[in-house]
Amino acid sequence: MFRFPSLLSPTPRTLALRPCWLSSMSTNTAAFSSTNAEKSIHDMSNEELADTSTIPGWEWIHSPPRKFPRGALIGTVVSDRMQKTVNVAVDRFRIIPKLRLRRRYTRKFMAHDEQEVAKIGDLVMITPCHRISKHKHFMLREILRPKDKL
Repeated sequence: MFRFPSLLSPTPRTLALRPCWLSSMSTNTAAFSSTNAEKSIHDMSNEELADTSTIPGWEWIHSPPRKFPRGALIGTVVSDRMQKTVNVAVDRFRIIPKLRLRRRYTRKFMAHDEQEVAKIGDLVMITPCHRISKHKHFMLREILRPKDKL
């Protein structure tokens, strides 16, 4: 591997030739390595590793879990007359910049409700799944707010 000796081992001549952002980055990395040198992951106990706040650098490499599952939609149940199926209306809004309007687009999806717990007017979350029938490719994930509770 080819290394740049002027960047790795600073001398008075190379410090003058370095860009300002590189010299500031080298001082920051030295401070960063001194803070992490006090405790290594290999020296930590299982209890310390179980608590992610004690692992150095965890917040930089770990992405937090999603608030909603991938592809989840939130809508209102508009029909529950079918067996193990609910019809969910999902509203989406689109801004028309020329007219300065916010337009509402409604699309209805059929979702599988195994226990038949959803009723008309409930606010529900549906998630995509494998195709169950010709029109049904969503499953009821949870009822966010029943109709009678505001």
